[in-house]
Amino acid sequence: MITEIEKRKERDYLKTVLYILQKNISKNKAILNINSEEIKREMRYLWEEHIPDPLEKEILKDDIITQQLVGESYESTLKAQERMLDSAYFARIDFDDGTEIIPVYLGIASLVDGQHFYVYDWRAPICSMFYDAELGDAYYTLPNGEKVFGKITLKRQYQIKGDEIKEIFDTELQIIDNILQKMLSGNASTRMKNIVKTIQKEQNKIIRNNDADVLVVQGPAGSGKTSVAMHRIAYLLYAQRNNLKNSNVLIISPNEIFSSYISDVLPSVGEENVYQTTYRDYVLTFASEFKIKGDMNDIYECLYTKSKSDVMYNSICLKFSTAYYHCMDNWIERNRSELLGLVDIEDGSELYIGKEFLEKYAESLDKSLSIIEQAELVNEKIISHLSIKLHKEPKLKQKLIKALRTRVEKIKTRNIYNSFFEDEEVFVGEIEKAYNELAVAKSGRLTIKQLKEVFLYTRENLKKEVMPYEDVVNYLYLKGRVKGFVPQHQIKHVVIDEAQDYTLLQYNLLTKVFPDSTFTLLGDVNQSILPMAKYKNYESIINLITKDRTFAKTEMTYLAKTYRSTYEINTFAKTLVSDKLGYKQVERHGDKISIKKDTNDIAQKIIFQDAIKQKRKYTSVAIICKTEQELQKIKLALQKAGMDRKFAFVTKDSVDFDTKKVQIIPSYIAKGLEFDSVLVYNASSGAYSREQMSLFYVVCTRALHKLSIYYETEPCELLKNSILQAQDIIEQK
Repeated sequence: MITEIEKRKERDYLKTVLYILQKNISKNKAILNINSEEIKREMRYLWEEHIPDPLEKEILKDDIITQQLVGESYESTLKAQERMLDSAYFARIDFDDGTEIIPVYLGIASLVDGQHFYVYDWRAPICSMFYDAELGDAYYTLPNGEKVFGKITLKRQYQIKGDEIKEIFDTELQIIDNILQKMLSGNASTRMKNIVKTIQKEQNKIIRNNDADVLVVQGPAGSGKTSVAMHRIAYLLYAQRNNLKNSNVLIISPNEIFSSYISDVLPSVGEENVYQTTYRDYVLTFASEFKIKGDMNDIYECLYTKSKSDVMYNSICLKFSTAYYHCMDNWIERNRSELLGLVDIEDGSELYIGKEFLEKYAESLDKSLSIIEQAELVNEKIISHLSIKLHKEPKLKQKLIKALRTRVEKIKTRNIYNSFFEDEEVFVGEIEKAYNELAVAKSGRLTIKQLKEVFLYTRENLKKEVMPYEDVVNYLYLKGRVKGFVPQHQIKHVVIDEAQDYTLLQYNLLTKVFPDSTFTLLGDVNQSILPMAKYKNYESIINLITKDRTFAKTEMTYLAKTYRSTYEINTFAKTLVSDKLGYKQVERHGDKISIKKDTNDIAQKIIFQDAIKQKRKYTSVAIICKTEQELQKIKLALQKAGMDRKFAFVTKDSVDFDTKKVQIIPSYIAKGLEFDSVLVYNASSGAYSREQMSLFYVVCTRALHKLSIYYETEPCELLKNSILQAQDIIEQK
C-alpha cells in the first residue's frame, strides 16, 4: 500500500521532472534556432561568395553536413521530450547495486540535467530489469557484455496525464496484470499503439536481441509480433546509434493500409519513422520497361475467385512456382553461348579466334557473375588476342572491337524474357523439363493445354508492353542474372512482416539486393494465405538468406501467447490450427461466438443490421468478406437499398480506414489489422474450403472483443467442424 506521504513525494517528483523537461525543451529550441541560422549563414557564404580554394569549399560543405546532422539529432530529442509532456514516465524500479539504491524512472526518452538522470530511456540496459525481473535478485547487461548484479527493491507503475498522476501502484510481478488487462479491454484504433508499458518478458528478449543477424519470430495471431518488430527497430536504433540510422532500416509491409496502421508506433516511443514500402512498390522501381498489371491484392483476388481452369489463375500458379524460377536459370544457360558471343571470330576467310577456344574460356568463368560481366570478360579475352594478331591492322582491329562492344550493349533482359514466349513448343518443353528435373508431382503441374493458354496470355500482354504482376519477381531475378543485382548498401536492417506469405524467389531477390543487411522476419505459418508459399517452418527461408552469409548468426524464436482476443474467440480460433499446444492465451472473457443463419437477399441480410447495432457499442466494427468481388456486390446492393452511407468500403486502392463507420473489408486486406467486433460475411457451404483454413483463421482472429459468423442455407465444413469442437463457447441461432 502506497502511503499519502509517498504519493506526495511522487507528485513532487513529477513537478520537478516537468520543470526540467520544460527547461530542456526551451534549451533545445534555442540550440536549434542557432544551428539553423548557422547553416543558413554558411550556405549563403558557400553560394554567394567566390571561394577559389577547392579545399576550403569542401571543408565548408562538410561543416554544413555536420551541422545538419547535429540539428537532426536535437530535433529528434526535442520531439521526444515534447511527447513526454503528456506522460513524462510510466514506471519506476529501485535497484540496489550494493553501494546505493538507484531510483530508475522509465520513459520514452532520457531526461538528464547535469549529472542526474531524472528519466531513463526505456531502451537503456538498466531498464531491461523492469520487463525481465521480479522483486529480489536481478541484473542487467552493459553494452560491453559486463553484468551488473544487485536487487530490485521496488517496482512501480504510473498512469500520468500531463501534470497529474492518475494512477499509481506497486507490483511484485513482471508486468502488473491489471495494466495489461485494461489495455487489452480497450478499443481498437486506426493506428497501432506502442506497448512500452506492457512489454512481456518473452517479447523483451526479442526486442533486445542485439546478436542475431537473422532473427525469425513465429507466433499466433494477436501475439504482438508486429508491435515487437516496431519496438525492436526502436531498440536497435538506440543500441546501435553510432552505426544504424533511421534511413538504414526498411520495413516491408503487406499493403498500404498496414503501413498506415503502424506509422505512429516509432514516433510514440521517441524515434522518427524508418523507410516503409510494400514488396510491389519496391520492385516496381526496377521493372520500368513494362507497365505492370495488378498487384499482390489482385493475385489474392484471383486465387480466391477464379477456378483452376482460368488462365490467370494458372499463370499465377506457374509463375509463383519453383519450377518457373528454375526455368529462368535454364533459359539463361540455353542462351548463354549466344549472349556471350561464343562464335568464331573471323574476317572473311581468315579465322582469328575459334568458337571452341572461347567456349572453354567461358566455362572457366565464375557463374555467379552476371551475363554482361561474363560477356565483357570474353570480349577482353578476344581483344587481347586481336591486339597480337592485328597489331598491323589497327582499323580492322578497332572495327572488331566496336562490334564486340555493340553486341554487349544489345544484351537486354526485356529481349531475353520476351524470347521465352516466342515459340509455344519450346516454352512448354522448358516447363516440362523443369517439372521433371524437380520431380514435381502431377498435382503440382499444369497440363500441356493449360501451359499453352498461359503462353498465349503472357505473350499477348508482353506484346502490349504489359507485364502481369505474377511475372515481375521472375523478371527481376532474370534481370539480376543478366545485368547484375544492384546492391542497396545503405539498408542495414530489413524487417519483413507476414513473412510466411513470400516465396523463396522473393527472399532470394531480397538477399541479393540487401547483401549487408541483417533481417528480422515475423510470421505465423498458420496464417499463410498464399497457396504457393506454404511453409511448415522457416528452415528453407533461413537457409536461403544465410547461404552467402558464412558467419551469420541465426535465431528462431517463438511467441506462444496471444493477447489480442477474448478467451472465447481464441478458443474458437484454436479449432482452425493444427498446433494447439503452442497456442496459449490470456484469460480475458467476453461474449460467446455468435453464429447465425442469414438470408440470401443481400440488402435484407441480418449481418448489416447487427453491424449497425454493434457500432453503437464498439469503436471499430468490421464486416469481413472473402474477396473484393464479394465486397462490390455488397456495395451495389446497399446502394440500391439506400444503406451504403452507413458503411465504409475498404478496397485494394484504400490507403487508410476510418472507424466512424462500419468497415466492409476483404479478408486478405484485413490481415494484420484488428477490430473491436468482427462479423464474418457468408461462411456458407463452399465459401471457405479446407485448403483455405488459414484464410478463415485470419478472418476470425481480427476480432478483439466480439466475433459473429453468418452463413446462408448451410455453413461451410470448416465452420461445422469448429461448432462441434467448441460448442460450449458458441451461441447459434
